[in-house]
Amino acid sequence: MENLIMNTVTNLNFDYSTIESRVKAFRLDHPSGQIITEIVKDNESNGEVIFKAHAVVDGLTKATSHAMETKGISNISQTSHLEYAETNAICRVLGMMGYLSNNQLESKEELENAKLQRKELLKKEKKLEADIARLSIKYKKAIDDKNEEAIDECRTEMAGKSKLWDGVRDSLSKKQLDYIYSLNEKAFDEIKIKKEIREARIRKAANESLKKNLNG
Repeated sequence: MENLIMNTVTNLNFDYSTIESRVKAFRLDHPSGQIITEIVKDNESNGEVIFKAHAVVDGLTKATSHAMETKGISNISQTSHLEYAETNAICRVLGMMGYLSNNQLESKEELENAKLQRKELLKKEKKLEADIARLSIKYKKAIDDKNEEAIDECRTEMAGKSKLWDGVRDSLSKKQLDYIYSLNEKAFDEIKIKKEIREARIRKAANESLKKNLNG
């Protein structure tokens, strides 16, 4: 990719802090120019998406840039993470073309979203800490009282939440952990016994059916 010279940007009177202003300036400077985007990665399992944007002038690619967004990390990306990643890639590729605000690639929208994401992450971390503290107290009491029904309630609330479970487990004493392990072994043995009984019944029914057919 050829080196870009900042003073080749003619619309210097534009405020390039927003994505919209960068796109408008690019269109004015290069009426036949193109901004081409493509999805590089779209991972449904973790919600990560990566977009690539190309700025093309007179049939030549003048700049290329990428942007990543994760679904659900903020209110915007909860429903529009694909669109937001594409928009950020466009913003960055235009920054590479020289449409910069305060010499930074990020737009005002991207910086504001980054602040929002940090706030959302902090809020989630605080909620996780509060949930760990609350459930730790409840779970410890259930274990100390040997209340299996209350233990199951705590386990149900922690199901599928690995960070929550890890935090609560780390708060348990060795004695409490040993009790939980003993319950797990007991449950495993009960499942094994039930399986053996079920298989025995199936074998018995098969033998009886075989005898009936032979005698018939």
